[in-house]
Amino acid sequence: MSQLVAICIGHSRSVNGRIEGGAVSVGGESEWSYNRQLGEMIVDELGKRAIDTVEISKYEGSGYGSAQRWLAKRLKECNATIAIELHFNSSDDPKANGHEWLYWSSSSNGKALAKSLHDEMCLGVGEIKARGAKPRFQGDRGSEFLSGTHCPAIICEIGFGSSPKDWALMTSKKLDIARAIAHGVMGYLD
Repeated sequence: MSQLVAICIGHSRSVNGRIEGGAVSVGGESEWSYNRQLGEMIVDELGKRAIDTVEISKYEGSGYGSAQRWLAKRLKECNATIAIELHFNSSDDPKANGHEWLYWSSSSNGKALAKSLHDEMCLGVGEIKARGAKPRFQGDRGSEFLSGTHCPAIICEIGFGSSPKDWALMTSKKLDIARAIAHGVMGYLD
């Protein structure tokens, strides 16, 4: 049975004819723009290892809930083995930093996937603080994506776009981040 990795780009629903975009980094780049490029790099890295991928970078739906239901349906239609949604954090506190990997609390496979990506990120981009693999529950941010898919799903918060230190590393180490995520996916799928 073939495996298909879905790379989903967070904040990709259209609002008034424009991509919603998400948070904006200290460098002025939106989550969607940054993660669209990162997603393409991850797809390329997985392709080099003959792992089938699909990148979903434009969600349909008039609101967050409907966009997440559309995404869950799309993931089922393409029979995704795992789904990874790319994001970055933002905070009013410029000292907030680090990467974290969110999974649905009752998903042992989601937890294993989150831990695999977390561990590879620590190895590949150790300069960004590790905040861990964290369970999400009903009502938490990201819970609709994490609980609504037919397959294991995680949310990658690559770092804090609001942190000058994280942002500098997120931009200068983007290929290393893509490779770490690809290695984490391979480790999980093996």
